[in-house]
Amino acid sequence: MCEPEVMTSVPRRVRLTPEARRAQLIASALTQISERGYNGFTLSRLAADCGITRAGVEHYFPDAASLLVAVLEHRDDLDLEAVTSTALRGFTGAEVAWRGLDALVERNAQQPELVRLYALLEAESLHPDHPAHDYFIDRTRNALAALTNLAADWHPDPPSFAAVVLALLDGLQLQWLREPGSDLLDLWYRAASLIGRPARTTLE
Repeated sequence: MCEPEVMTSVPRRVRLTPEARRAQLIASALTQISERGYNGFTLSRLAADCGITRAGVEHYFPDAASLLVAVLEHRDDLDLEAVTSTALRGFTGAEVAWRGLDALVERNAQQPELVRLYALLEAESLHPDHPAHDYFIDRTRNALAALTNLAADWHPDPPSFAAVVLALLDGLQLQWLREPGSDLLDLWYRAASLIGRPARTTLE
């Protein structure tokens, strides 16, 4: 990703362990993308925000794509924690699945720039040499496995359920991104009702 050099002063450096510095860069990049969007993200601005040089950023992440993959991995961890900690407690079977999916869609609806980043990188990563290629292959496999497991004790065909739900989620997100002002949750509720999701009132 080509980017102009940001001419800004670098704050006084704070010495961090390599693990802490890497975590700082990922968290700061996540914030920058959320606030400024994918097109507003640059390694130079990230370096300035973290009080190091661009070369310092590249010591941990040689290019923007590798950093963005780390951001998506971090976002995956945060999403999983948020969904499982609030939506699934005290429920079993199909209700766990639908509540968990509802919570995931609701969370995505609150972070459009990260969803946009995911969609853009996923398309770019179709090339086998792209730094995110393996990430998206693994993520798809893991998502299908998780959805299959989620439906294992109540759906007659868990693998097919997983494939349809994942395709539905990805497709609805693209539709939502292309139509400013549309409601991702409403799109999800209407589409999911066609594949067996109970009426909204039964899960609220």
